[in-house]
Amino acid sequence: MYHKCHFCGGKVSERKVTVDYCWEDDLITVIRDVLVGECDICGEQYFKADVVKAMEKTARFKQKPQAVLHVPVRELKVA
Repeated sequence: MYHKCHFCGGKVSERKVTVDYCWEDDLITVIRDVLVGECDICGEQYFKADVVKAMEKTARFKQKPQAVLHVPVRELKVA
């Protein structure tokens, strides 16, 4: 059970999402089926502490991943 959204007061419902988990300076792990509380109105996401700990453990796991994505890296230049 989640509290109302801190930002808009909307109802927060539990969903499974895919998370781009950034760790260290230049590594990203994509983690699927992560339970999150998500506001039905504004989309703000709330992660429980045990889920965050599980994501950290998953991101640092040394075994071969299920898949590897090739992601382009670009730099934003504003004139």
